[in-house]
Amino acid sequence: MKQLLRYFSVGLFAAGIIMLIGLYFTDTRDVEEYTAKELIPYVENEGYHVIDNEEYISLTLNSNKVTEEDNQSKEADSTKTESPKEDKEEPAKDVKESANEEKDTRKENEEDKEKEKEEEVKVTNYTLTIESGMLTSTISSILEENKIIDNAREFTNYLDDNDYSLLVQLGDFKLNSDMSFYELAEAITN
Repeated sequence: MKQLLRYFSVGLFAAGIIMLIGLYFTDTRDVEEYTAKELIPYVENEGYHVIDNEEYISLTLNSNKVTEEDNQSKEADSTKTESPKEDKEEPAKDVKESANEEKDTRKENEEDKEKEKEEEVKVTNYTLTIESGMLTSTISSILEENKIIDNAREFTNYLDDNDYSLLVQLGDFKLNSDMSFYELAEAITN
């Protein structure tokens, strides 16, 4: 027993000496003990840029000026395109052509808006049949293929996050593209 106790104490003593040597040869200062100038090389080695307050303020002011100038130049460009009176030397044919082009672009814009409205108005109806063993990802894919939902992954995540995936029922369900994720989930779980 004495022998075992001696070996144990020698082991503890050796471990203590090893820890003291490790602490002696390593730098154990906290980050708070470093000065900012000592930390800059480490931060820059990681790929970051370090700037002081004055540089930061001047950069933000310059970026604000640049965005203001961009906005002003855009406004100036839009007013230039709106007023064809600036080029008085332009022949009458060019004026007529530019007017026709403007009318064409307006018509195209109106047609695009009408198409978008028609697409928004269209509601797709679908009867979903859920069979035994179907996964929620399969259900989501079927709904996406039939244009009931836009993104199958988002709907699958919604079902999983809100614990609907365990409550999916077997049967036929009438669904449409106007329904929200909540409404779809409630429909297939009730």
